[in-house]
Amino acid sequence: MKSVFSGLKRFLQTRDELSLGNIRRDLWPLFLIFPMTVILGDFRYFNMNIAAAGLESYELMLYPLGLGWLVLAFIPKKLIMPLLRMATVCCAALLPFQLLITGDIPKLAMFMAFQFFNGICAGCAFFLFCFKLKNIERLFGMAIIIFYYSLYYTIYRAFPAVQAVYKTWGGAAVMAFYLVLVFILYGKLKQTVIEDDALPENNAASETAKQAEPLYPARFRIVIGLHFVYYSIMCMINYIESAENIIFSLPYGLGQLASVITIIVIMMIFNRNSLYIWLMYLVFTLVGMSIVSYESQAAHFFGSFLYGYGDGSGYIIIYYLCAGAIKKSKSIKMYKLFCLIIFIEYFFISGVFSQAFDRYKGSYHVIALSVVLVLCSCCFLILPYLQKRFFEADWTDGLHLKDMVEYSQGLAETDAINVKEQLNMTEREHEIFTMLLKGKAPKEIAYTLKISYDTVLYHKKNLYRKLKIQSMAELFAKYSKVV
Repeated sequence: MKSVFSGLKRFLQTRDELSLGNIRRDLWPLFLIFPMTVILGDFRYFNMNIAAAGLESYELMLYPLGLGWLVLAFIPKKLIMPLLRMATVCCAALLPFQLLITGDIPKLAMFMAFQFFNGICAGCAFFLFCFKLKNIERLFGMAIIIFYYSLYYTIYRAFPAVQAVYKTWGGAAVMAFYLVLVFILYGKLKQTVIEDDALPENNAASETAKQAEPLYPARFRIVIGLHFVYYSIMCMINYIESAENIIFSLPYGLGQLASVITIIVIMMIFNRNSLYIWLMYLVFTLVGMSIVSYESQAAHFFGSFLYGYGDGSGYIIIYYLCAGAIKKSKSIKMYKLFCLIIFIEYFFISGVFSQAFDRYKGSYHVIALSVVLVLCSCCFLILPYLQKRFFEADWTDGLHLKDMVEYSQGLAETDAINVKEQLNMTEREHEIFTMLLKGKAPKEIAYTLKISYDTVLYHKKNLYRKLKIQSMAELFAKYSKVV
C-alpha cells in the first residue's frame, strides 16, 4: 500500500517528466489540435461497402489522406500554420455537402475531397505535435485518440441513435470546435508557438543540427521501421474486419480502453520506458489474432479484446516515439521525411496488401496471421539492438544537470577527469558519474533528470565499463576525493 501511495505522489509531482503537472494548461488548443484532427477525419458519411474503379471504400479513403500528408513534405515551415487554417476552412466548407448530397458515389467523392484537406490538417497538426509539445502532452494526446476510438467501438456501433447523431449535427459540432481550436491557436499563441525560430529551416546548415547527438538519425531510422511494422499489422486487421467479420467491436473497444489505463500506469506511475508498451503491442496483437482464428464466439470475443488492447498500445506508443524522435533530431528535414513515409504507406503499402488479399483464395485471417507472425518475430529477434540503441536512449525534453546550480562545481571536476583519462563519456554518462559521486541512488538520478530508471541503469553500466570498475565501492575508492 505504501508503494502505491508513493507512486501516486510521484505521478502528481511537477518535476517528474511524465506527470500531469507538466501539462501546460495555457496551451490547451495546441495540446488538442492533433487528437481533434484524427477524430474529425474518422467521421464517415457514406456506405463503407461502396467500390469504385476496382477499389474498396477503405482504399479510396486512404489515397487522398496520403496526398494531404505528401503536401507537407514540400511546404516551408513558415507556411505550415497558414496552410492549416486554409485546410480547416476547406474541411468546414465540404462538411455540409457530405450531409446534403444524395447518392453513394457523389457522397464518396465529396468525402475523398474532405479527406485530402484533412490529411493536410493532420500533417500540420503533427508538426506542432512533434516540435511544440512536451512528452507528457504528446502521451496524453495519443491517449485521447485511443479513448475516442474505444468509445467509437463500444458505443457508436452498438446504438443506432448515437450513429444518427454522429452522422449529422454531432459531426458539425466537432467541426465547429475544431475551427475554434485552429483559430484560437493562431491568434492566441502566434508569438510563442508559430513564430518560434529555434527550429532551423535548413538542417544541413544548422549549428543546432551539427551539435545533435549522433544517435538521433539512427533513432529516426529505427522508429520509421517500427512504424512500418505497426502500419502493416494495422492493414492486416482492417482487411480481416471488413471481409470476415471475426473481430467483435465491443471487446475490441474495451481492449483499447484498457490499453490507455495500462500505459498511464506503466509509464507515469512506475516510470518505465516505452519498450514495455511496444512489447505489449507485439504480444497481445499476435496472441489476439491467433485466438480469433478459432471458430467460436468465445474465441472471437476474447481475441478481439486482446487485439484491441494491443492495437491501442501500439497506436499510442508508435506516434509518441515518432514525434519524440523527430523532436530530438531538431530537424525539419526529418519531419518532412516522415510525412513522405506516411504518404508511401497510405498510397502504396495499403495497395500491396490489397492486391495480396484479392489474389489469395483462402481465409483472409490465415495470410494476415502469417504476416503478423513474421513481423513480430523480426522485432523479437532484434530486440536487444532496439533496447540498446532506441528504447534506452534519452527521450527527455531537455533537462540536464548543467541547468542545476548545485551541480556546476561537480560537473567541472568530473569533466576534468573525463578529459584527463580520455574516457569519452557521453553527456548523460558524465551527469550520472557526477551524481553517483554525490551519493545519489539510481532512482534519485532518474527523478532529478526526468529519465526512466532503466535508462539510468543503462548509462551506469556503460560508465562502469569505461571506468573499468565493477561496483559503487570501487567508484568511491577511486574517485571519492573528486567532489
